[in-house]
Amino acid sequence: MAFPSDSDILHLKIEAQARDIERLTTAQALVENALDGITLVSMENRLVYANTSFKAMCGYGHDAVGRSLADFYSPEELDRLTREVVPELLGKGTWSGTLEVRRPDGSTWMGQTSAFVVRDAAGAPTGMAAFFRDVTAQLEAEQARERLQEELIQAQQRALRALGTPLLPIADRVLAMPLIGDIDAERAQQIMETLLDGITRHQAATVILDITGVKVMDTAAADALVGAARGARLLGAEVVMTGTSPKVARTLVDLGADLRGIVTRGALQSGIAWALARNHG
Repeated sequence: MAFPSDSDILHLKIEAQARDIERLTTAQALVENALDGITLVSMENRLVYANTSFKAMCGYGHDAVGRSLADFYSPEELDRLTREVVPELLGKGTWSGTLEVRRPDGSTWMGQTSAFVVRDAAGAPTGMAAFFRDVTAQLEAEQARERLQEELIQAQQRALRALGTPLLPIADRVLAMPLIGDIDAERAQQIMETLLDGITRHQAATVILDITGVKVMDTAAADALVGAARGARLLGAEVVMTGTSPKVARTLVDLGADLRGIVTRGALQSGIAWALARNHG
């Protein structure tokens, strides 16, 4: 059996080194040309490596390497890194989340970050590597969608409140507000605002509050009706309450609602008739 000569061994070593260099060159090219930012930070919190993408993202360019983390983050974000991110990273070995990175001109960008601890052969940590993806535009778009959705919800709520507290002109200086469903604190405020605004706009002398559709009367609803009537009288309008069921009437009595100054009629039609007659008179 022939043993390899020294020249053969040397040749094999050269080939192995060439393959290692090729793999290292390929890996370096992949890292340098990655769209995501890639960094390596020492245990002293100083940037020791940054690829081309991160240098462009952070705004420092080739001057990024060698800088402290304090150059890349606001005091608040740096405090978060110190108290939350780094301890979790060192404890678990990995961390992922979003960091707000600051450029030298003071502007910021949001980096979706995945970090891990780099260790030596003995397992001791030697640094912290991280991948950054700029998600600023994505987050801004999501926030814009959330704002739009919130505006749509508020618009729908306003529309529903308007439908729930309609104010109908039925004759010259006579308004009617038919109320349906439960009256909570928010709706009570809406009733008051709609009624007083309507009285002012229409210069109403009489307002009919029809509570035929109010099946449950509690303190909030009673206070809403009494408050609406008091506010209407302050504006010079008289209030007529119609559609009071026996159950609601008993509840109003039990609650001690002060209905003095409020004209009551059994049905909406009789309330309208009373208001028209008074208006005519």
